[in-house]
Amino acid sequence: MIERAPVVGATPAPADRIRADVEEAILSGRLAPGTRINADELARESGVSHIPVREALRSLEAEGWVVRRHNRGTYVRDRDSAELSDLFEARLIVERKAAWLAAQRRTAAQLDDLVRIVERQDATTDDAVLSAINCDFHVGLAGCAHNRVLESMVADVNKRVRFYYLPTAGRRHDVSVAEHRAILDAVRDRDSERAADLLERHIADTRAGASRTLTAGEVDEAGTAGRQAG
Repeated sequence: MIERAPVVGATPAPADRIRADVEEAILSGRLAPGTRINADELARESGVSHIPVREALRSLEAEGWVVRRHNRGTYVRDRDSAELSDLFEARLIVERKAAWLAAQRRTAAQLDDLVRIVERQDATTDDAVLSAINCDFHVGLAGCAHNRVLESMVADVNKRVRFYYLPTAGRRHDVSVAEHRAILDAVRDRDSERAADLLERHIADTRAGASRTLTAGEVDEAGTAGRQAG
């Protein structure tokens, strides 16, 4: 079942709302990779005709969240090791600079907001919540740089990162909290080099964990396919 995403501001058009609901279901793991999306059921649950559902699925396909298979329907896309590598490479470039600037430009109020985000992270063990909070932290840190272009880039990349981080979020819980707090300490001290270096190591560690999890998943899937074929 697709849950409604929170609505902020003006009520979105039906297709936009459905797109947001399905996207959040994918990012939170309620719709796992490889899951077929039943357009009839989605229209029924959303109380709309098939037209906005088709529009929403076309948007999600264009954004790379779902794939259409000829005569088989629409499916949640799989995780991909090449994309993971590209994401973390891009992430390192933009977030290292954002962390450096954040230490120079952050306000006390922004620092307090980040502290509260890490407290929320420390208080939960739910993988979906952890992956969303992790995204909030990195986007919030980028916001401290007071560069709207950088913040937008970090937000876009981290939305994609959520998709890859979800399976490993729980296993990295304590380490991630400690790393986030260390980054905050550097930002609090206005130590740009330390903040950037800690952020770089944090991203490298996260990438390694996500890569291991993805590789293990690919091995498991290959083994299952082999057993089924045999």
